[in-house]
Amino acid sequence: MKRSSRLSKTNDIDRVRKKGRSYANKHIVLGVLSNQIEENRIAVIAGRSVGNAVQRNLAKRRIRSACLSLQECIDKGFDLVIIAKKQLLDVDYSVLRSSLEMLFIRAGLMKD
Repeated sequence: MKRSSRLSKTNDIDRVRKKGRSYANKHIVLGVLSNQIEENRIAVIAGRSVGNAVQRNLAKRRIRSACLSLQECIDKGFDLVIIAKKQLLDVDYSVLRSSLEMLFIRAGLMKD
């Protein structure tokens, strides 16, 4: 994932979390808000409840990788905030990817 497509400013992340729609499952929470540009910007968050710094970074890398593999299937023009839950570290990558894909489908972000 390119750095230019990351949502990094705290104000932008807070805006998505407060004004956007939220979708959750056992492993991930997804916040979605339209951004009026032809690009998706993504923020990946793993709080201390996920584990120590090594575990949090692993969780974020796994989520970014899954997002990258699904990037071509997602409609453009949204700010996405993806929050890792503690159970994320206990699942295989394929389960993580399908879990993220199901959230994108529930949010209506997948292309037809």
